Amino acid sequence: MVVRGTDWLSLDTGFGPDGEVPRVLARLLGPDLTVEETGQALGDLGLRHQNTIYEATVPAALCIAAVLARRAERYPGAAGGVCVLLLEWLADVAHDFDAACPPELQKDFDDVFVDGYTPVMAAVRALRPALHQAVAPFLDAPGLGVADTALSAALAFAEHPGLAGHRDGLAGRARRLLLTSDTRWRRRQALDALTAWGHDTTGLTRPGDDNRSPYVTGSPRPGGGWDPGDPPF
Repeated sequence: MVVRGTDWLSLDTGFGPDGEVPRVLARLLGPDLTVEETGQALGDLGLRHQNTIYEATVPAALCIAAVLARRAERYPGAAGGVCVLLLEWLADVAHDFDAACPPELQKDFDDVFVDGYTPVMAAVRALRPALHQAVAPFLDAPGLGVADTALSAALAFAEHPGLAGHRDGLAGRARRLLLTSDTRWRRRQALDALTAWGHDTTGLTRPGDDNRSPYVTGSPRPGGGWDPGDPPF
């Protein structure tokens, strides 16, 4: 029971300690949850601000992964807009603490900030196997960009040494994405993963792929202590 077993008032968020976080997470359990309600709830969490994660991001990520896993179990093969938003949130968090993050922090911030941020980043990075377990069922989901969003998260999670065995399968999906996707942000993630894992990307790149802006005109940006068999609340 992640929510009930967490002392949320002791954990920092983008707005300081916030007792509203568990109530916001509870809103995501609604049986008739809409895309609009999902987006509002994720925005109200205050756990991602300008690519920054916080202490409360750690248990919240487990909760969101559990909600996602519950939807995969209850609505197999019926992933829709709600799942896309949940996947996007996890994908964004995944890339907020990916392998590029530590050197960027050291380059852009002083040692005091880096030393304070590192434990939070390490705690979230340790969750990657559990978070990947929740995302994996959506890698073959049809329509609405579900699979591409799940792949975005999975590529970052697979940096974890314990997930190295998944990399070849993810590399094949990344190659297919590069053959079909026009979204620069997604393409960059796929190319970064393939390069990091030692794969040849010859013939897969396009002009502009080296532009690391998160947006491309006409394409909207996507916005280990948990067992998927256990209820999150």
